[in-house]
Amino acid sequence: MAKSNGKNSTPQRPNRNKTFENYWDEKDVEEGLQNESLFEGVVRINPKNYKEAYISAPDGTEDFLIEGLLHRNRALNGDVVVCVLLPTQPTNKCENGCVENSVSPQNQPNNQPTPKNLAVVSELKENISKMTKGEVQCENYSELDASREHRVVKNSQPKNKKTKNKLKVDGKNLGGDLLNKNEDVLANKSNVVNLDNASEEKKKRTRRPRKKKNAIVESLVTQLSASCTIEDSSTKTTVQVETVSVVQSEPHMLKVEAIEENSQQNSNISRKVAKVIFIKELKHSRCAIGNLRQWPYGQSGPLPKWILFAPKDYRIPRLKIPFTPELASCLLQPNMLYLARIDSWEDVNHPVGSLCYFIGKSGDIEAETIALLLEHEVDYADFPQEVFNDLPSLPWSIPAEEIKNRRDFREQCIFTIDPADARDLDDAVSGRFLKMADDGITKLYKVSVHIADVSFFVQDNTVLDGIASRRATSTYLVDRVIPMLPSVLCEHICSLNPGEDRLAFSVEWIVNDKGEILEEWFGRSLIRSCVKLSYDHAQAVIEEREIVNCPEIKGPYSVSEIRQTILVLQELAGHLRKKRVDQGALRIDLPRLAFSMDWETRTPIGFRVYELKESNRLIEEFMLLANMRVAEKIYGVFPGLAVLRSHPPPPTRKLEQLSDTLQTIGIHLDISSSATLQESLLRYGQGSSDPISMGRNLVISNLLAKPMKCASYICSGVVKKEEHFRHYALSVPFYTHFTSPIRRYPDILVHRLLSAALEQESLEHWEQGVVKRLLDNCNSRKLAAKALQETHSELHLANLIRKSGSIEVKGIVLAVLDHSVDVVLIYLGIIRRLYIEKLPLKMTHEKYNGIGKLTLVWDPESPGSQPTHQVISVFSLLEILLVPHAENDKLDFTLVLQRPNHVQ
Repeated sequence: MAKSNGKNSTPQRPNRNKTFENYWDEKDVEEGLQNESLFEGVVRINPKNYKEAYISAPDGTEDFLIEGLLHRNRALNGDVVVCVLLPTQPTNKCENGCVENSVSPQNQPNNQPTPKNLAVVSELKENISKMTKGEVQCENYSELDASREHRVVKNSQPKNKKTKNKLKVDGKNLGGDLLNKNEDVLANKSNVVNLDNASEEKKKRTRRPRKKKNAIVESLVTQLSASCTIEDSSTKTTVQVETVSVVQSEPHMLKVEAIEENSQQNSNISRKVAKVIFIKELKHSRCAIGNLRQWPYGQSGPLPKWILFAPKDYRIPRLKIPFTPELASCLLQPNMLYLARIDSWEDVNHPVGSLCYFIGKSGDIEAETIALLLEHEVDYADFPQEVFNDLPSLPWSIPAEEIKNRRDFREQCIFTIDPADARDLDDAVSGRFLKMADDGITKLYKVSVHIADVSFFVQDNTVLDGIASRRATSTYLVDRVIPMLPSVLCEHICSLNPGEDRLAFSVEWIVNDKGEILEEWFGRSLIRSCVKLSYDHAQAVIEEREIVNCPEIKGPYSVSEIRQTILVLQELAGHLRKKRVDQGALRIDLPRLAFSMDWETRTPIGFRVYELKESNRLIEEFMLLANMRVAEKIYGVFPGLAVLRSHPPPPTRKLEQLSDTLQTIGIHLDISSSATLQESLLRYGQGSSDPISMGRNLVISNLLAKPMKCASYICSGVVKKEEHFRHYALSVPFYTHFTSPIRRYPDILVHRLLSAALEQESLEHWEQGVVKRLLDNCNSRKLAAKALQETHSELHLANLIRKSGSIEVKGIVLAVLDHSVDVVLIYLGIIRRLYIEKLPLKMTHEKYNGIGKLTLVWDPESPGSQPTHQVISVFSLLEILLVPHAENDKLDFTLVLQRPNHVQ
């Protein structure tokens, strides 16, 4: 195409003469990986700056930067890529997150202490010292899923009536059930993208404008900068806010996973930079949710050639969609949501794409929910009829031959303890005093854990097994559950409902009053739960209160027998917890937003942070024990095939950087081991309930969560080295997931392994490569489900804020930037950025050793009154108003800082 000689009035597109590099030959890639001149990893793209991506170094010490789309070479977030390291250059990190090269002596920073700088640090230390020291109670970290506390399965399938609209493009119907077909665009990733460099012409383009957006989670450690307008609101809060407390979460489920490493605080640094030379696995679906817009660049002819598709996820480039007359009417409704896919990627800034699915209107909660399900590739379709052909029908009874082959526990006092609205009851417990030991002092107890025998119904190499392995997990949302298994199993035949005979896999121990295991038994069993208890029921027993609304007890057991069993289990759980803590178990408290629901309308009526009580801890301890013991059993019999849950230790260098930063402001973390780290957290208020101590612990926990690695499912024969099996947070050599087969596919695999181990089967038909692929998918689906759950919770919170007008909350400062601060909303557990520059005040920003401070002078409220002074630093407690987003069709909310009611 000939270049224009005159000035073009239309925007110029960047990179028009740039092309992607060809991928390396696969043979050269394998050779490079073997000689370590290349390295493999997972791409993580900065959600606030799509031009920055990161990949972990092979030794885990640091993260390498991948700058720009060209160096990323068509890789998207989550893809497994092979990279080569580029020559290192000194860089200077700007306040706005940009990177400047070749730092000159003239702009070298002056980090020498000055009276002003020392004042910043002094005020931070004073801020911390003012915080009251609440009672510290030793608590334990749990690797169990937070989703166990949110297992209601009411109307589990989404109501799609509003989202079944089909869009007709080029004479074809686009829409319908994409996820119910093998050839569907979300599943068949190999045919989604053309990754060849075939472009000969590049058109003029301009730099893609940055969107002003509040990210769900942003940088915790580093001092980033951005700009955004604040829309004020003074409407009253009408939403019910319930009493809250802080709860825990798995390290691999931390919200800060999405935050990318802008953690180089020093101005003069040497950042290692890499580029992608090969995409080993297309993990990203190449699909996105977004809106249609006019093509922003000049187009000749009576009709445009392209229309623009703008994804909601800024990490995905904007697509150019071939224009057809049928799409003209779509441009008249820019607030509609669509699913689009990338078909080919030659134009660096704008891949060519196509529309797949019309979803609904932006801001509509149902349409936004379906958009999230599609974006995260969650299969929410109905189960095909052929699945039910192999399943028993209701009512169902246990076959006589199974009764003969199992240990019968039906005469024991067994019960479930779950959330009050749980429908998928997959674990039950029992316990009783057995006798005194021979020494006449030590008490002996018999305790058992019973898990639904799902593997009896989900047989290997069946249609249902294939669907369950692909779904890999149940997905828990605010108003529904997308189950891994059909309801006939998860709510009826497999659910350990009271008064009904059920098939189970059981673990039974004889333990002493120190929590030491003296005898152990694994095996298939028959059980009959006598009552379905909620955590509140069990908590009332622990606190020696009357049980309110006690459910019906099935069988020859009294309330006093149930109470006695709970107290026995509570006593033993305390011993088990102390033993784990003494061995170095670590728990990081990260809150989880929960809602009170009106289930008739399936809408939230209030919100809170989920409260984890002693009754939760009771169940947690026995589930942890069962998982650990089963892990050792299956690895001992099948060292090459065991399905384990591994949690690698955090990189030492990152922990040291965090420790050094916190020490500057008077926080001293002992990072030498998981045990000393837990002691540090307890020292700084873990378990305290007052707002200041709770807020301080929230800040430290979120900062500490940042360098933690994700826990993942592994196949022991693939990993090989036993030191890589270890679970860092639990501080145990072997761990697995055995206790939730109704909602987690790895647990079904573990049940099959345990059955084969007990029956001395060889499992010669199992292949390590197949097991690894299954577990890789389980890891991906687990992370996707967690991210979806968090985003969906914030959508419903935004909807409540929109209905009420505004909500007043407290926030504690996590990091101070030049025009904004990152805050943790204490009673919501949410991290957001609070922009200050548009408020009626004057602002001064100071910084020393990467730690910022803002001095605000608020304009007088009335003529003749004095201005209000406010100093904001890390750990400052702020009054914040949550208001709906300025754009009516955007289901989001904005934070507005409230004027302090006193002069600081």
